[in-house]
Amino acid sequence: MQDFVCQCEGKPRLKLVDSFKEQRNKKSVRCGCKARIRITLKKSFDIFPQEWQITEFITEHNHELLSPVEVRFLPINRKISNADEKRILLFKEIGLSVKEMMRIMELEKKVKHGYLPFLEKDVRNLLTKIGKKHEVNDAMDLLHHCKVAKEENSKFQYALQLMKKES
Repeated sequence: MQDFVCQCEGKPRLKLVDSFKEQRNKKSVRCGCKARIRITLKKSFDIFPQEWQITEFITEHNHELLSPVEVRFLPINRKISNADEKRILLFKEIGLSVKEMMRIMELEKKVKHGYLPFLEKDVRNLLTKIGKKHEVNDAMDLLHHCKVAKEENSKFQYALQLMKKES
């Protein structure tokens, strides 16, 4: 059995509030909405021993639905294509800010301001993710650079010291 439910399904979790810390005033989107589709694997005929069937379908929501304009801002609808990702990395190499990258891409794609299929937040997350991938190899990249520099210039010197990590 598999249930597909509204994002507002269920009750909000009780949040422990620390009176000494500043709290964001953010409401939960959960309001006990009962809208759902339930799909069940049932035994069927001899030809098809098993078959998925919709066994429950409730379309009524107890809250206001998002408009088509608002739906595009949901994380599932915000995608950075491979071509856009390459473009963003190119812009990063030449030192553009995220705002500048977004504006240039809007102009290139001839879309209104704010109508790219992703947000500035998504671009920042992408750059952070890529930065973390390269972070692991920083020491190895530096060592490789030093070796190449030594091969090109015999007067270039560097020292390598290995340190054991203490547990």
